[in-house]
Amino acid sequence: MKHFFNSFRYAMSGIMFSAKYERNMRIHIVAMLYVLYFTRFYNFTRAEIILLILTCIIAITMEMLNTSIEVVIDKVSPGYHTLAKIGKDVAAGAVLIATTGAVVIGVILFWDTGAFFGIWLHFTGSAVNSVLFLGSLMLAFLFINSGKKRKAHIRKKVEEGEIEIEQE
Repeated sequence: MKHFFNSFRYAMSGIMFSAKYERNMRIHIVAMLYVLYFTRFYNFTRAEIILLILTCIIAITMEMLNTSIEVVIDKVSPGYHTLAKIGKDVAAGAVLIATTGAVVIGVILFWDTGAFFGIWLHFTGSAVNSVLFLGSLMLAFLFINSGKKRKAHIRKKVEEGEIEIEQE
């Protein structure tokens, strides 16, 4: 049973690592939160809500896979190598495809001028709503730009002896 619970702990550690060291991951998280918030202004069906959630999950999952591929490539090929570049580029391309698909799905589902007007009235018709929304934008900006550099973090851990690099 201990192994079972450890697997969840390790998974959460991976999610937290991605959120802490990957700016694009933080962008995906913020985008997902706004997408989910703005669904309240629409009469989406259950299937449309599921589609939005799955689209967000796919984009975030692809970003995490991209991060894991980059980290492994950095370990096995710390210097420049054409194959390492191709591996990283292909992983980044997968993220681009997933996020482009997410944006297209979002535009198709959210494009409703009547809803835009309702959203505008919601935020401009109440000073409290305006301040809360602007505050959320500021917090989102700070969150997105608050992360640390992954390579610098790993280099520091190596210097402190917390991570060992195998010599070939």
